[in-house]
Amino acid sequence: MRTAFVNSKSHFRVAFAVLTSLLMACSTAPDSEENAIRTMCMEIAEHYPQATLQDVYKTCYQDFFGAEHLLKDTAMAHNYLLSEIAACKDENLSAMPDYEPTGFRHRFTRVNLLLIHAGQLSESELFSRFVDAAGQNNAYSDNWSAEWQQIETIALEMHPQWQDSALQAELRHAASVPCAVRHSEAFRNAYHPHYRIVRK
Repeated sequence: MRTAFVNSKSHFRVAFAVLTSLLMACSTAPDSEENAIRTMCMEIAEHYPQATLQDVYKTCYQDFFGAEHLLKDTAMAHNYLLSEIAACKDENLSAMPDYEPTGFRHRFTRVNLLLIHAGQLSESELFSRFVDAAGQNNAYSDNWSAEWQQIETIALEMHPQWQDSALQAELRHAASVPCAVRHSEAFRNAYHPHYRIVRK
């Protein structure tokens, strides 16, 4: 009987410890997420001074959904990759890193096509990993619109220069659909983004 009582107390301590850990995780998760968004916004502004709120949306959307919005026809996607590799061969792609994590959760990675031109990565390997990052089961949750509202609020609080009422309305509509957007024209002109999304 005493042994059963001791085991019962032991199980209670374990259960209490687990419950306490879960409660602490739940209470700190929002703060951790907000800090991660702030860090992401700071890094985007630092590394890409020409970036706009549209570019913040793009990387966060990629992080939330992966590459699924880019891949509807595998053969067409492969041909498009080949044509893009050829078209950007003479562009300076070094303004973006070889590998760059998406969003603030870093669930996926942008792989610069510069690596193919430099012979460090084969086109077939990149495309295979890109296909693996596409699919219908990549979404982080079913509430992208609410997440974007949180990101937008923090981003504009930190960087008021990103405020643009017309663009904000467009992005909120895109988030409600949801759908992806292109990089902003300013970003494309300054940094020549040519990459594919792969799993982290």
